[in-house]
Amino acid sequence: KLQFLYFIGFLFFFKLENSQMMSFAALVGLAAVAGLRPPAVPLMVQDPYVSFWSPYDKLNDGYPIRWTGQEIKWMGAINVDDNCYRWLGPESGGCSTTATQTNLVVDATKTTYSFHAGGVELDVSFRTPSVMSTTPNYQTLSIPLTFVTYSVRSIDGSKHAVSIYFDSTAEPAVDSTATVSSWERSTTATTSIMKIGSKEGKFDDQNGDNISWGQFIIAFPKGGLSSLGADATAVRTAFSTNKFLPADNNTTRPVDQGYPVAAYVTPNSQVGSTPVSTTFLIGFDEGDAAIKFFGTNFPPLWFQLFNTIENAVSAAMTQLTAITNECDAFDAKLKAEMTSKGRTPFYGEMGSLAYRQVTGGMKLVYNNVTKENWMFLKEISSDGDVSTVDVIYPASPAILYYSPELYRILMLPLLAYANNETAPYGAPIDYNLPWAPHHLGTWPVCDLAPHRQEQMPVEETANLLINIRYVTRSQNTTSWLKPYWVLLDTWGTYLISVLPDPGNQLCTDDFEGPSPHNANLAVKGIVALGAYSQLMTQVGDHQAGDAYMSIAKNFGQVWVRNATDASGTHTKLQYNLTGTWSQKYNLVWQPILGLDLIPNSVIEMDMKYYQTRMQAFGLPLDSRSLFTKTDWSMWTAAMAPNDQFINITNAVYAWTNQTTSRVPWSDWYWTDKPTAKGFKARPVLGGIFVKMLMP
Repeated sequence: KLQFLYFIGFLFFFKLENSQMMSFAALVGLAAVAGLRPPAVPLMVQDPYVSFWSPYDKLNDGYPIRWTGQEIKWMGAINVDDNCYRWLGPESGGCSTTATQTNLVVDATKTTYSFHAGGVELDVSFRTPSVMSTTPNYQTLSIPLTFVTYSVRSIDGSKHAVSIYFDSTAEPAVDSTATVSSWERSTTATTSIMKIGSKEGKFDDQNGDNISWGQFIIAFPKGGLSSLGADATAVRTAFSTNKFLPADNNTTRPVDQGYPVAAYVTPNSQVGSTPVSTTFLIGFDEGDAAIKFFGTNFPPLWFQLFNTIENAVSAAMTQLTAITNECDAFDAKLKAEMTSKGRTPFYGEMGSLAYRQVTGGMKLVYNNVTKENWMFLKEISSDGDVSTVDVIYPASPAILYYSPELYRILMLPLLAYANNETAPYGAPIDYNLPWAPHHLGTWPVCDLAPHRQEQMPVEETANLLINIRYVTRSQNTTSWLKPYWVLLDTWGTYLISVLPDPGNQLCTDDFEGPSPHNANLAVKGIVALGAYSQLMTQVGDHQAGDAYMSIAKNFGQVWVRNATDASGTHTKLQYNLTGTWSQKYNLVWQPILGLDLIPNSVIEMDMKYYQTRMQAFGLPLDSRSLFTKTDWSMWTAAMAPNDQFINITNAVYAWTNQTTSRVPWSDWYWTDKPTAKGFKARPVLGGIFVKMLMP
């Protein structure tokens, strides 16, 4: 029935008479499922290093992976009346019978799997409490823990003896299985904690996308059974054959020598028709350093707030009910709001899947020099950069919609760098460019000299001015910008000097190669001048505000003349290339910010033309290729009439649901086939939320 309702709902929103909107194969693919089948399922997605996913339809088809693709050899099983059924990971240690997976639901902060095994139903949820809000709850948002909850009940009318098993190797804390691992135990008043990780790894030695220091933790209520440091096969075999778990092994050794594990087993209990639930925590303790900012190590914010992982665990367990209720309410609201705004349930499902991909790219730290909270964002997979501005920009709609304050503290490191405020941190850099920076360094180290930037002058300057304006409007204050007005005026002056034709500059779509006289880049700069005009007016400088707005409107008129194709049917990719076209996704900020620089008739003309360019799985980025970007496509869709928004959304959903590229959701893919072109796990999928910002 649910599948049928999804199919009927889809037909309601889909114009069958337009054969170019979506192929029949894509349509059937949508109708065949009740709910989205993610390319990869988020399990423990906390930050750029702690980002673990299942790339399978069934959780017990294989091991989870990092976003990088490296396996994390977790194993989960349930013993029902002395029979072992595996619910997580491939066959290992004698538990050859698989639990039957019956359902998967991905919410914004939680993933829930359901299984049948031996007459019981088992629900397993992985919840990362990354709730963004207008007034952020930094304790919950920064806590380096994922809540794993088991709920089990009888479904055959009989009572059953049940215990549930979970283990992890040290792989979450090492970048090579040849690394020597070590482990230890600790406790709180009500909780036992096992820690397993790298023996010698240090923050200052970090180099690469996989973390090489710190400890993975399992924290569980006292009374649970556990084993620490024994070989994986021995521990798993003991559970599957109803034997006592091996005693702790205190001999440190390389990870791949037996794959020593931390294993936790719930106490054996009699289970009837009333669900029995248990929650334990998995987490990561990276200690007192997360980001190096021009010579100074910043601690992760959770460390500043809690000081030890034990204190963080105690706080999480004490607030378990409150955190659960907050997350459940947030998840439900997100899905309901997006479904309502988008007028299709597919939009709500896409937002739910994208959410942790956004927060999983973020890292909250404590600036121990200025004594304030800062945030950084990693350019995952396409590069290893810290706070790349043209990655923050496409990710921004999700952050701006849920928490303008988080976006504000994400801007502070970039503004400090560009404003030459790095001296107090010990390794100052003289930033001497008249435009905004591209990024701060290579994760997790900020140390970039301006001449080493990937220069995108109009791109990054416009990105920051547009997004900063949204924050000041949302928060109704510009007070935090007081140190930066000279800097921002420099950027505004720079844009005037190079527009309305940006010449031969790189833009964020640099993977397509050079694009001189790029019309989409030009209109971004023009919109940014309008945004800066609004900033000037908000701060009380009406003369400057009027002057900038006048220039922006004049540039807008020039843009329309230069960008409109000779056919009169659409705008061009470049001013000088007749017969070309491109998505003008940057124009989405005109209605969001309430600007009137480009006539709506021009936007409507492009939207009509885009309908003739649709492929089976979406709208190509431009006339050069059939690939597209998910974020930019959804920005374009947000400006379209409702039926066209739904058609583009459904096409993106169809690709996501059918893709054979089983990696954390790619944002760069082919529109004529269900395969990715590149990129994975990038926080830019926060761009999906842009329609939520539309008036």
